[in-house]
Formats: sequence, structure tokens, C-alpha cells
Amino acid sequence: MNLRLLVVGKAGKDFKDYEASLKKRLQGSHQFEIVELSESRAKQPTQIKQDEAKTILKQVKSTFILLDERGKTLSSVQWADFFEAQQGNASIDFVIGGAAGVADEVRQQAQAIWSLSALTLPHQLARVLVVEQLYRAFSILQGHPYHKV
Repeated sequence: MNLRLLVVGKAGKDFKDYEASLKKRLQGSHQFEIVELSESRAKQPTQIKQDEAKTILKQVKSTFILLDERGKTLSSVQWADFFEAQQGNASIDFVIGGAAGVADEVRQQAQAIWSLSALTLPHQLARVLVVEQLYRAFSILQGHPYHKV
């Protein structure tokens, strides 16, 4: 399976080591990369969202899941079930928008919108949570003891 996490903005140093260790474990069984997209320099939130929407939509493949606080909340097991249902060498992008949020056109083109939490999370933390949940989902599917219930 080919997975990409597209994130508006750059990684902060505080979470980089943990993210790198999870990313390394994931790449053992799946293609995985993190793509950092540039943040808009506009001043108005509406313009920021529009600028970043163009950048996001240029980069995503046809199948992408938007991660947004207003999306559907799934358990770790449900993440695993989603991946188990994918066909063969599926390519899936996950998108984390910028600090201003995402434009409606990104929301409309997403295959699904998932929430990591009802809380508003800093983008750096959301990014690490996605990588961790990807690793956890595949650990569940492989029967690896990482996921404890």
C-alpha cells in the first residue's frame, strides 16, 4: 500500500524523533512519505484557505482523506478495518490543512473526512497522531502486540 501524509507547514523539532521512528516502522511493510506543503502568506483567512486549497489539490491523488475536527471519529480498530478493506496496492493520501483550516472545495473532493479528536489540535501534534495511528492500524492487522486493548 502506498500512503502519503500531506501537511500544510513544516515539522517542528519537538516531535520529529518520534515521528521518524514510527515512519521507519511503517516503511517496513508499506510505502509511506510525508509531504510538507507551503503555507500561504496571505493575510485574510479566506484567501489563505483558497491559496492552500490550490496547493493541496495539485498534490493529492484521486483518493484522499481529509483530517478535520468536524470529521467522523474512528477508533484505531476502525482505521485498521479501513485499510483491510483496501484493494491490493492502493494509494491513499491523508491531508492536514493549514492553521486557518481548509477551503470547502478540499472538503468536497475528499473521499472521507475523519477527525482525530473533538479537540482542536496543533498541526504538529495532529501530524504525529496520524503517523502513530497508521502504524497502530497496521500493527492491529498483523496481530502485533503494539496495540493493547
